[in-house]
Amino acid sequence: MSGFLDRLAEQNKGIRSGSATSPKPRPTSARTTGRPPSARGTASAGVATPSGVGASTPRASSPSGRGLSRKSSVNATNETIRKQIGGQLAGAPALPTLAERTNNPGRVRVALRVRPQVEQEIKEGHAVCTTVEPETGKVFLRRNQWDEDIYQFDTVFGESASQIRVYESVAAPIVESVMKGFNGTVMAYGQTGTGKTYTLGQLGDGADGHAQRGIMVRAVDDIFDKTSEDKDAKYKIHASYLQLYMETVQDLWDPTNSDIQIQEDRQTGEVLLEPKPMSVELTDRNHIVQMLQLGEKNRTVANHKLNAHSSRSHAVLMITVSRHTMQNNAPTVQRGKLLLVDLAGSERQKSTQSQGQTLEEAKFINLSLTTLGKCINSLVDQNQQGHVPYRESKLTRLLKDSFGGSARTSLVVNVGPSVQYFSETLNTTKFGQRAIKIENTLRRRELVDYKALCRMQMQQVDLLTAALENAELAREVAENDCTAMQAIIDKEADIENQRNQEMTRLMQQLELKQKEIEEEKQRHNVDMNKSQARLQQQLDMLQEQIQDEQNQAKEAQQAAAKAREEARAAAAKAAASGEGGGKDKIVEVEKIVEKQVVVSMSEPDPKMLMREKKLENVLMILQRELIDLKGKIDDMELKHKQEVTACHQSWQQRLMYELKAKDKQIEYLQKTLEGCKAALSSKGADGASKKVGRSFIDKMLGRKGAELPEQPTKFVRLSSMFNPTVESSPKWVEEVKADVCSSCSIFGQVEDVRVDTHSPKGLIYIAFGNPKTAHRAVVAIKGHLGDISYEFLTETYWKDSVAKLSEVNAKVGQTC
Repeated sequence: MSGFLDRLAEQNKGIRSGSATSPKPRPTSARTTGRPPSARGTASAGVATPSGVGASTPRASSPSGRGLSRKSSVNATNETIRKQIGGQLAGAPALPTLAERTNNPGRVRVALRVRPQVEQEIKEGHAVCTTVEPETGKVFLRRNQWDEDIYQFDTVFGESASQIRVYESVAAPIVESVMKGFNGTVMAYGQTGTGKTYTLGQLGDGADGHAQRGIMVRAVDDIFDKTSEDKDAKYKIHASYLQLYMETVQDLWDPTNSDIQIQEDRQTGEVLLEPKPMSVELTDRNHIVQMLQLGEKNRTVANHKLNAHSSRSHAVLMITVSRHTMQNNAPTVQRGKLLLVDLAGSERQKSTQSQGQTLEEAKFINLSLTTLGKCINSLVDQNQQGHVPYRESKLTRLLKDSFGGSARTSLVVNVGPSVQYFSETLNTTKFGQRAIKIENTLRRRELVDYKALCRMQMQQVDLLTAALENAELAREVAENDCTAMQAIIDKEADIENQRNQEMTRLMQQLELKQKEIEEEKQRHNVDMNKSQARLQQQLDMLQEQIQDEQNQAKEAQQAAAKAREEARAAAAKAAASGEGGGKDKIVEVEKIVEKQVVVSMSEPDPKMLMREKKLENVLMILQRELIDLKGKIDDMELKHKQEVTACHQSWQQRLMYELKAKDKQIEYLQKTLEGCKAALSSKGADGASKKVGRSFIDKMLGRKGAELPEQPTKFVRLSSMFNPTVESSPKWVEEVKADVCSSCSIFGQVEDVRVDTHSPKGLIYIAFGNPKTAHRAVVAIKGHLGDISYEFLTETYWKDSVAKLSEVNAKVGQTC
């Protein structure tokens, strides 16, 4: 048995269940304290009782004042375990190991933060009783130079720890879970004046404001960062700020809402607040700072010995993050709720010296914190049979989901370093050690947005209902007017054939016109060629005459030259014979000859001149006529081309327009006919036939006022009521009218009844006193008979139908 206890003592060297053990030698520099290491003494750790977390067993000291050896410490440990082995060790719950803590995300994470010594504590020379090792997560509490207890936490922060490091270690994982649809809680617990509000609610307004911001502001910043990164979803962020003051829940953003009741959803167990506190949708990062400043102005604070600005209420910032997405064509929302709880500090009246209202506030604060401790003890105690006293305090009712529920929770326990507050520090540490054992069952809040889904489904129902009504109406329209539609299509085809024939005739006329123009052009060309040949012939004759005149003049010149030569020869001969005056005769003869030549050259024949002038005039006239004729021919050709081009363009545009219009009309008619046939073959036809069937057919058939009303009217037409081939006698018709009047009169007034025995559908027309009566009667008849169909008619359509029915009956009567 002694060997077993020795081995058990060796195993207890690891830190379990918050119990203090004999630690291995540690370098003094590894601890973080508010005082120099030399002030801590050389005390070794004692051993805490397994059943009481953190309660240490003082180590015996030697006469010289020095601590016992390591072997003596182990023996003391064995002795302590032997004394308490009678059931206490087996019944005490042990702290989870480090691996268990890491692998279980639902366990409450607990961090311890030591504030620096304040100026008054330093002046009064208070010793430091709390040191931490951040790298190992260990806390060392020393009540004196000989007794030292060791506690293990998830994270510990010394006095130099920054706000950003605290947030990343404590709150960032919680915010990450909230963004995924889980609930989360970050809570600060501790003695008054230990920095809870600084850790959680510091707004950071000074020069180093951003670095000093607490978890509340940083959490909202982190949420906005994550929403901006997620482009596949739409986020909505709402916040509410409450305080629990003297067991009364109050809205810090709406001071008039000062008595909020806490209720629970019987199905989900979720906490409900009535009346609901003000919920503000956060729009940006700075919005939360402004709202927190407003809340802090309304929060209750007081001044006492330990804290000049002591919070007299528990503050709860509730942030709801809703992530809206579409999954499987259904609107889905993930909703995570983050609670940031700044608890009021635990107080002792002896330390705070509170009086009056401050003392009353302290009583309620301690009461709610005590109830919170009871709930945690009940959750931790494995022998407890399920009852947890949540309902003893409104604080525990608000935090029910945070401890033992489905939220992921982080707890920051704030302690002071000075030995004068050792008792409060020890209680706070024990509170954290108990809370670290709580395991929550995480549950994601992901559900279908039923309101949006209902709106979508109602819209679909309306669309399907309208489509069904349209299909029913289209079926009736198709049954009544399919033949008429076919006749219209045939008629349009005949019109199209006639237009094609007209187009062919016009094209033939155009070709004939073009042929006539070509023949006229050829005739003009022939006449022009003849005129040109005649003018050319006259021109040739004139040129020949001119040539003859020129030849005659040339001959006259030659004769004159010959006469001149003869005269010269005669003169020379006379001179040679010695006759005087021969030379003068020669000169005289030459002058006479020259004169005759000149006269003959200068005075042409008047007839020739007249003829020449006449020929020139004729030539000019012919040339002018030729030019005019060419101009006319060019004008005619240009005009002809323009007329032909314009005619072609006009007919081509007209033909293309008419062809397009006819193609659209034929396509429209074919689609309408197909829709009518589809409606006849199936009730699942869409509402296209209602739009194009009834309105188009009525338009093509020349009906007026034939559109069926969307709302009930006083005029109804019932079909498939009887077989007209079997029942059509006048007596039978009167009996039918009487039966209809008596049956429908129970719903209201019946003004008129008409029976159409000539229609193959067995139609009955009924005029009621008002639309409401008509609607009730039709519903009753439809429910009773089932296989009939009905239509609500406009007054114009009713009058037309009655007039046609009277006309048909009159013709039938005359024939008979």
